[in-house]
Amino acid sequence: MNNSFDIHRFGKLVRHDVRRCSPRSSTLGASLIGMLWFVPMMVLTGGLIGQTYGAGYRVMMAGSISLLLSAMIPIQLYANVGRKHKRGDIYFAMLPASKLEKYLSIALLSMVLVPLVMLTVNVVIDTLLTAVHMPFYHKYMWQASIGQWVSFPMLCSSVVAFVGSTLGFIYANAVRNKAWRYMLCFLLCIWIMAGFYGGILVFIEVENRAILWGIVIAQVLLAILMGFLGWNKMKKMSY
Repeated sequence: MNNSFDIHRFGKLVRHDVRRCSPRSSTLGASLIGMLWFVPMMVLTGGLIGQTYGAGYRVMMAGSISLLLSAMIPIQLYANVGRKHKRGDIYFAMLPASKLEKYLSIALLSMVLVPLVMLTVNVVIDTLLTAVHMPFYHKYMWQASIGQWVSFPMLCSSVVAFVGSTLGFIYANAVRNKAWRYMLCFLLCIWIMAGFYGGILVFIEVENRAILWGIVIAQVLLAILMGFLGWNKMKKMSY
């Protein structure tokens, strides 16, 4: 069953992993809900000291925080997968699913389900606060004119940085060498943050499209490498 795939069994595993992300089941769910209020508190605090955050900045912050937290889901959901003689290692091995299904479930949860939920709830909260004329909320998110500084290559860079970092965290979670695991997680955090904030600066300043797309292609290759290493590590994992 190591590399087999059954859609019904996979569906049960996904539901199981989703429940593990709920606030009742883990601190992970509570932290996700808590971070939904980061942007409103930032806007309120900034407004009180005279700093105004427009709709465009709120969009960028909500998206960045949502995707950053989602990318780190693998390292939090099964925190001891790659550690021998650990409770999480045994728990992960005992799940009634193949290694392929476990890998795909974590990837689906991290790259699709959690980001969509986080982004949707962030938009809903922001919309409600704007609709009730909350102080310092002057425009809805969809009224932000971000097209002037968010180019298509920059958007591609951000998406690839998110996907690559998520696949990297899946790989890091299966690494048993503690020093390499911590170093890899540190580098992945830098990568995903650079994909958002560094990417904005680079794509604003650089006008040569060949250089911009070269950066995106390099990130794609890194994402493919992370995906290969992660799946290869999980496939060969012994308990």
